[in-house]
Amino acid sequence: MQRTLFLVILMGQCSFSTCSLYQYHFIRENKTWYEAQTYCRETYTDLATVSDMTDMRRLCSSTQNQDEAWIGLHSYPGRENRKWHWSLPGLEFNDSDTRWQSGEPNDYNGMENCVTKIQLWFDTTCSFRCAFLCYNGTKQSNTTFHYITTPMTWPEAQNHCRHHYTDLVSGLDQLNDPTVASYSSVWIGLFRDTWRWSDGSNSSLRNWKSLGDLVDGQSNKTCATVLNTAGTWSYDYCDEKKPFYCYEEAAPRKKFVVRMKLAADPSVNMTDPAVTESMLKQMEAAFRDKGLSVKLRWRKLPDKLNTTKEEPEQGCAP
Repeated sequence: MQRTLFLVILMGQCSFSTCSLYQYHFIRENKTWYEAQTYCRETYTDLATVSDMTDMRRLCSSTQNQDEAWIGLHSYPGRENRKWHWSLPGLEFNDSDTRWQSGEPNDYNGMENCVTKIQLWFDTTCSFRCAFLCYNGTKQSNTTFHYITTPMTWPEAQNHCRHHYTDLVSGLDQLNDPTVASYSSVWIGLFRDTWRWSDGSNSSLRNWKSLGDLVDGQSNKTCATVLNTAGTWSYDYCDEKKPFYCYEEAAPRKKFVVRMKLAADPSVNMTDPAVTESMLKQMEAAFRDKGLSVKLRWRKLPDKLNTTKEEPEQGCAP
């Protein structure tokens, strides 16, 4: 089966690994978190959102600030407000794609915000010490997974992976790899917390200074700060007055419409939304492997384009 499809491609002005869509501004005025949020929204875009460690280094290098400063992360205490995230920035967690052991997650030992994999997944207290698996997505090697036998807490394991490799293994594509599946009793890059970004971003990056920050929902200190000299994060009472970081969106992304023909086995229904969505994800992953940050979606064609003498052209709705 062959179909002619149209893709809308939104391309950032950067590579996937060095994206600079945000311009950071350090404001050396002492304001509460909420006052800082209002100032940033009126003057720039919002309080600073940090999408990955590249952004974190850019923010820290934007000034010689020696003080704690607000960023746009705010906590909503309460177990019911926790959300799951993958450690690898940019990878969204999908509740329907999980491998939980029956009865999990269950907070059996209290606030269990981190995950170990045996064969299936268990929520675990982040202070436990386990072996773990790192993912290396930068070196040109067939071996992209690394088993670390030294037991560490989940934050220590994450820090080790980010320092020596890319991150803790994250997402089902990695976890379904036969190499990863063969290991048990290891940390994986799945955690939950109550923190949300001021601009509504889904960024899962966390760079906490201490372990306690992952055992959240139990403190009235619900606004996040960054210590510029170290680049690590802490939190404080939101009515404390501190300098702060705003961000401003850079030039808008370029938009392209591409016509392409795709062929598939006759048994594949290329009008099935699940099939077309899977195709988009695979193509976005292929772009990322080439160092390009893109967002793809199908464009529905006008009816007049569906009247050729050859096989009718079809568009796919999201």
